[in-house]
Amino acid sequence: MKLTDVEIEQLLTVPKTVINPRARKKLQNGSEQTNYDLICENGMSFRLYVRQNTRIPNGFSCGLYYITLAGESITLARYNGSDHAHSNPLEGTAPFFMACHIHRATQRYMEAGRKADHYAETTTRYSDLTGALKEILSDCKIDGLTQVDSPTPPIPIDEPQNKLF
Repeated sequence: MKLTDVEIEQLLTVPKTVINPRARKKLQNGSEQTNYDLICENGMSFRLYVRQNTRIPNGFSCGLYYITLAGESITLARYNGSDHAHSNPLEGTAPFFMACHIHRATQRYMEAGRKADHYAETTTRYSDLTGALKEILSDCKIDGLTQVDSPTPPIPIDEPQNKLF
């Protein structure tokens, strides 16, 4: 499946709602991962995953997949941690290291036979999984999932840390 940049942008920005906000976290391959199913008003399906490496604090990722009626999926965006290097081979730029980065699907990479979401840019908008989740929810217009539902809810700074309920 190939998409144009216009189609990718439309898929990224169409409002989506999480239909299973209490999805269970699963342990797989050294990471904890939660998968959320999403739909938009016209019935298109998406999946959001939230993954944290259990040994590497800055090894995390949140990603958004588009799922076609035929069941094919394509990753539209990934908000990754800073635990690995990344390069954009079609641009020929030097790789960047130890920087959080956001992958986006591009028509150019699909036409070149690369992974649709290979292209990435560094970001300072987040530094942990909670921040990455907040940004992907906002950027991709996803509602129905609050930080309370997320795998690592933040503790408000002004709230006592020893409060149980």
